[in-house]
Amino acid sequence: MSEAPPEFVARYALALARLCKRARAARWNVGDESLRDAAYRGARAAGVLDGAGVESFIDALHAEDLSLAIACQAGKSAPWEHFITSFRPALYAAARAIAGDEARGRELADSLWAEMYGLEVRDGRRRSILSYFHGRSSLLTWMRAVLAQRHVDYIRSQSRIQPLDDDVERVAASDNSDPPDAERARYVAMLGKALDGALKSLAPRDRMRMAYYYRHDLSLKEIGRVMDEHESTVSRRLARTRDQLKRAIERTLHEDKLSDDQIRLCYDFAAGDLQFDLSRALPDAK
Repeated sequence: MSEAPPEFVARYALALARLCKRARAARWNVGDESLRDAAYRGARAAGVLDGAGVESFIDALHAEDLSLAIACQAGKSAPWEHFITSFRPALYAAARAIAGDEARGRELADSLWAEMYGLEVRDGRRRSILSYFHGRSSLLTWMRAVLAQRHVDYIRSQSRIQPLDDDVERVAASDNSDPPDAERARYVAMLGKALDGALKSLAPRDRMRMAYYYRHDLSLKEIGRVMDEHESTVSRRLARTRDQLKRAIERTLHEDKLSDDQIRLCYDFAAGDLQFDLSRALPDAK
């Protein structure tokens, strides 16, 4: 039985049809009804059902990642093999970066694999954390954000056993009344403020070049035509500007008394936060 109400399916039929086409779900034997249900759950979780943004929400979903997650939840072997092959190296690398330690990073990543596979069986079905993935970000971005939160949870659990040093105590937010969502929002807000300041410090042409690339989705060749630059020059200058932004952002966060570990958490939390989007922070470069 479909989870999405008939009126939802009828009202957003065109957007849902576009989602199903983009998802290329037939290769995983995922039906259109499953995708429509997932879109409905995602819109409900995002709180957009009562607003005017449902169609744009559906069009922004990462359709292929969503169909893969649905297939993996069903326990099908082919999508799981593809999932592991495609994401395992990046997931282990992210876990090492977040944990700052090879052994702890691997333990963190392995525990997330287990949660995604769903070792607990209830009512004949595995319970997978992938049920919380709604396609609002890419799968890798979502997994990085979950890893970051699991690392914070781990630090908090350790704080009940042994004293923490000052840096780790700030990461763990030793006041246990502070909910994880509030902590995440604080880190995202700090990174957003640092980014705004860094963008304002850029030279006008550098800022314009970034806006063309990240906000308007122009190719390197298109930017070159607009700005009268060779394609390779555009690429080189974008890379230089990204490095400049990163240094400026981290300098600001260090001035705000954040450690390197906390700065990594800022990046990881922001990567899974819909409110943090580089394109939204850039000027309209028409």
